[in-house]
Amino acid sequence: MTMKKYMMIFMVLGFSVMKVNAQTEQANNSANVVSADTNDVEYMVELNDNSTITGKKVSDDGREIGILTADKGLILIPKYQIKSISSVAKMPVLAGKRIFPNPHPSRYYYSPSGIPMKKGEGYVQAIYYLAFQAQYALNDHWSIGAAAPIWAAPFLVNVKYTNTLSESADGKQNVYLATGVQAGSLSYIDPGIWLGVGYVGLTFGNPESNVTINGGVLGLSQKYTRYYYDPVTFDYTYTYSRENEVRPAISLSFNQRVSSSASLMGEVWYVGDLIVGGPGMRFYAGRKSAIDVAVLGAYDVYWGDGIFGIPFVSWTRKFGK
Repeated sequence: MTMKKYMMIFMVLGFSVMKVNAQTEQANNSANVVSADTNDVEYMVELNDNSTITGKKVSDDGREIGILTADKGLILIPKYQIKSISSVAKMPVLAGKRIFPNPHPSRYYYSPSGIPMKKGEGYVQAIYYLAFQAQYALNDHWSIGAAAPIWAAPFLVNVKYTNTLSESADGKQNVYLATGVQAGSLSYIDPGIWLGVGYVGLTFGNPESNVTINGGVLGLSQKYTRYYYDPVTFDYTYTYSRENEVRPAISLSFNQRVSSSASLMGEVWYVGDLIVGGPGMRFYAGRKSAIDVAVLGAYDVYWGDGIFGIPFVSWTRKFGK
């Protein structure tokens, strides 16, 4: 199999290989309800149907809480209807309204961003529930992860380092750094074939509006068995050898929040003669879940042909804070 075919397999599986061990966590209503002694603080109450109510908390009798809103006055909410309550002080503002933060700013469809995860945070992502990837933050800079389809080939592991290089006064024009390595093999299908990518990148913006450029190399290492005929013994001998090949790779990605429930998003890779990627959207379902949809394509610059219209759908669930 040629290097180009292996690269195509790696890129397609890379887009579809994303995220292990889905966890669903129901918020404990009583544990998530803050105390009522801070009436000057505004809160966002998330209900079980994912709708939200924002205002000042003015009462709590153990069964229901009272939220004084700016437009609808006092609203009494039974606690069994409440999924979570969060202070709005650190929530992003869009069109003058507080919204839940992007729960998954550290990646796009496949490309990483430089926006760090906090220690103990992580995510799982499923593509059609056929391929999975997970990432977990060991601390505020380092995270580890694994990725594989349900048939476990290829199986990839990764290490990622992120850092905030600079922060603007308004928090909107930050600069973040990301660097890391993802490597693995075709496992039981062909353990002699190893795949890998190493990269470094910069992200400009903030978790709700950002652009990322990554540069690095994609590599393939393939083990060969070479047979030789001995005319004296009339027998075959063989030796093992390994052929390595690397290609430079560049990716450009963006995420632009357009509403409390959606972002415009896109990602494009250029690897050797191949251009892979496409536009899409990210939809938010509450504080911790996101659904990515996109239309992807692949174009071979050398041969001048390609394909477009490959649907991409993934579901991501954040865990941790």
